[in-house]
Amino acid sequence: MVLRELLAKAGRIEDLGALFGALGFKPVWEVVPPGPWLGLPHVEAAGVRRAALVARHDAFRVFALDAADPERAVAAGAQRLAAAAERGLVCALGSGPRRLACATWRVGSGARLSVRTGVFPLDPVSGSALATLERCAPRPGETALGLSLRTGEALASEGVTARFFKAFRATLERLTDRLAAPPSRLERHTLALTALTRVLFLYFVQAKGWLDGDRQYLIHRFGRGFQRRVFDPLCFGALNRRLGDRSRTARALGRLPFLNGGLFEPTALERRHGPAQWSDAEWRDAFDELFERFHFSVRERDGEDLVAPDMLGRVFEGVMDPEERKRSGSYYTPAALVRELVRAGLEATLVSRLGLAPRAAENWVYHGEPPAPAPDVRRLVVLDPAVGSGAFLLGALEELTALRARTGEAPAATVRRDVLARSLYGVDLKLTAVRLTELRLWLALVADEEETDLARLAPLPNLDGHVRAGDALLDPLAVAATLGGGPALSLRRPQLDRLARARSTLFGLAGREKRAAAGELARAEATLARELFEQATTALDARIRELLAAARGRDLFGRPGGLDVAGRARLRRLRAARQSLRAAARRLARDGDAPFFAFESHFADVLAPPRGGFDLVLGNPPWVRGERLPAQVREPLALRYPSWRPSAARGFAHLPDLAVAFVDRALELAAPGGTVALLVPAKLASSAYAARLRARLGLTTRLERAAPLAGATPAFAAAVYPMGLVATRAEPRPGDETATALGPKSAAPRVPQCTLQAPGPWILAPDAAAVARRLRATFPALGERWTPQLGVKTGADDLFLVRKPTAWTRPAIRGRDLAPWRAQPGAHLLWTHAPDGRVLARLPAGLERVLAPHAERLRRRADYRQGPSWQLFRVALACAPHRVVWPDLARRLRAAVPAEPLVPLNTVYGIATRTPDDAHALAALLNSRWLSALASLHADPARGGFRRFNARVVAGLPVPQDGAPAWAALAQAGRNGAVDDDAVAELLQLDASDRRVLARVAPDTF
Repeated sequence: MVLRELLAKAGRIEDLGALFGALGFKPVWEVVPPGPWLGLPHVEAAGVRRAALVARHDAFRVFALDAADPERAVAAGAQRLAAAAERGLVCALGSGPRRLACATWRVGSGARLSVRTGVFPLDPVSGSALATLERCAPRPGETALGLSLRTGEALASEGVTARFFKAFRATLERLTDRLAAPPSRLERHTLALTALTRVLFLYFVQAKGWLDGDRQYLIHRFGRGFQRRVFDPLCFGALNRRLGDRSRTARALGRLPFLNGGLFEPTALERRHGPAQWSDAEWRDAFDELFERFHFSVRERDGEDLVAPDMLGRVFEGVMDPEERKRSGSYYTPAALVRELVRAGLEATLVSRLGLAPRAAENWVYHGEPPAPAPDVRRLVVLDPAVGSGAFLLGALEELTALRARTGEAPAATVRRDVLARSLYGVDLKLTAVRLTELRLWLALVADEEETDLARLAPLPNLDGHVRAGDALLDPLAVAATLGGGPALSLRRPQLDRLARARSTLFGLAGREKRAAAGELARAEATLARELFEQATTALDARIRELLAAARGRDLFGRPGGLDVAGRARLRRLRAARQSLRAAARRLARDGDAPFFAFESHFADVLAPPRGGFDLVLGNPPWVRGERLPAQVREPLALRYPSWRPSAARGFAHLPDLAVAFVDRALELAAPGGTVALLVPAKLASSAYAARLRARLGLTTRLERAAPLAGATPAFAAAVYPMGLVATRAEPRPGDETATALGPKSAAPRVPQCTLQAPGPWILAPDAAAVARRLRATFPALGERWTPQLGVKTGADDLFLVRKPTAWTRPAIRGRDLAPWRAQPGAHLLWTHAPDGRVLARLPAGLERVLAPHAERLRRRADYRQGPSWQLFRVALACAPHRVVWPDLARRLRAAVPAEPLVPLNTVYGIATRTPDDAHALAALLNSRWLSALASLHADPARGGFRRFNARVVAGLPVPQDGAPAWAALAQAGRNGAVDDDAVAELLQLDASDRRVLARVAPDTF
């Protein structure tokens, strides 16, 4: 407990000596000058204010840094230790969220030095953080080398979450393969996952002592015929029935609570095929290899090395096939990040929907100080349109409960249940995600339940009316309403009241009453869906008649009008939408249930006036690149969502991410004055495909937050890092400011919203944005004098790229082959063009023998149009005698002037210049710290600190006026392979203040 308390209280670097003293180090305090120790560039880049030696063991030293960017600071410190072969650990404290960052170094594979970093949340302190730090404690008599090796292993090792996930996935795959039926592996996988989810829940519940008072109930009951004798009666005869309704077999299982909820009811798949069945040996393997290897706690953030419910999100992500995860864009969101985004959304909602002053809302959300009198937050309604593992609904449950508790409402368990009943709604395309969300919400209720008499436990509520499986973006009703145009679909108040009443009634019922209430809810939804289908079909019929009437008319010259290509496409879409609705109406008439989820029918009482939508729409929607979406999805997305329209430029790179459509949809679902708080790819702030979305957000909403979260990347599995986006559905006002970080808004850096309304990327570093604007106004852009372009594209790398040179090859360079001033070829390209770039009419005999067998494949390449099948694409840069090149993807700009034979491939950008001096001068500019910093402001971020330095980014960089006297000096610096950053700063008229500003955003590594 001492270590936990010291971690929880740590707020200054002076506190870290006591922390490491508790671990067994000798506390010391020696001030270290940051500049001489780290180097001025690192100090400025990470915002290091102070440094000190705070603890030591033998020659192993622990340093503490006070820095604006703790992760960057400790990495730089570890690099400093590695450069001097010193053994030690570098630590720094961060805020928003509170965290401790630690870094050390070790020798990796190939004798390469590797920096190891760990970031530990402090609000609250996690059990895994304590375990990792304890592994860094020195042992009696241990040498500095031995301690250094152990510290590197501790920071690099996986925690209990990773071990549990691996074990869970292995068990799931094994048990799936052991099932003989049904024939579909996907259905067998679903049955196995359902059964294992029940076992997971039971392990959490038995940790409470609720299964006959035995915290090891399941393993103690294991024996011959386990599934028939224990597991099936437990799930389907005891936990889902009141005590008086249980059979003798179920009562023999001991004192068990009546849990209700949907988890212990057979699913539709189980009703068709029966529950998954395994032998005793297979169950024994599952217990030995998975469940009995770990300790469980029902509390989300309990201490020690325990499996807690928040791990279920990682399990949900992990059990998905990697390709399926990429297709669906489903990624686990760390709890600390969820909490900060939920708080930011609630802070804005309290202001915009309940009328609180901004500081009063901040004090209530972040400091637990409610205003007097406090507004009634029971009125707030929150939606996650893509619930995934339920992390954001759970976060909203915690924060809304805390807000109400701070006004005096109690007990917490009662408040929590009421928040669930009144305020939380969710949707997901995957039924598995819906079930997992229900499971986590139920466990949240179980965690706070203090009742020890199992007979008096309140059954778990029914969440069927609150968390639904469905398509939040493209249900047929929403698509039809968009095509039909005209007035919005409308419903009568009695129908809406019936829906709200049925959902509220179902929430707290069980047994026969539950089945009756579920039927009434289904009938209420079906009635609304039927009327909406009729209205939408009528609107589609009207649009179809209008189009056909226009086609039958005559033009000014008396000729038949007909329909142009666009008109015919519109008619086709209208008829397809009408056919889909008619088919849905037939299914509804046959089955009696609404055939698909639609917000307008299932949550109609929330969307209809006077509420007009949800007060807060939050979550982490799927991130799926446009090229991964099938054409039949891309077309309706572009039709349905104004911001999801491919840009005029060709190619998949210009297709919007699916997250763009979710932002549009969230704004639709939010009430007037409601708030949207979403975790989106940070590249939405800079990518060309998101230009329409940025314009909509900047010009038509109050943009509360646009907060890039680079520090979240280590815990975030997506390929790019996230941005917290918070916007209120209200017209922006003069003087509105947008915070660029999470945490209390009054303490966050801000930019004027008006600066985010101009075309182009958002620059979210306010001081750097001012420098960039001044440079744009003072100097010409590089793109005004030169045209950046991509290197050669083969469309068949496996055919054209070879390892060894031949008479028909040229050395080739990819982005990874480039370093500042140096281009080292990593492959050789079969060259099928003349020196001037024209494709050869006839290949040399040897080269023809290589490529001729693949002629048909070569003609099927996406870029091939006509001519010889062996042609390459975009060869201009390869044929230019003078050029400067740089990698598309890098941590910072790194430019080189390649030798003439080298061929840049399509992960390389370059500029063809008229003279060698121009190429070398541009290399000197692009390798300078200042242009790399300016490029980073506009470049799309990617995982691992990488950015995309594409043609748009580099074309916008400032360059000296044509004919500037310093150009010759730059060219000479480029030839010498060195750049004088001070000289470049003078050339760009950067004063000391400008340099400090740009140093903070300049990447400090290649």
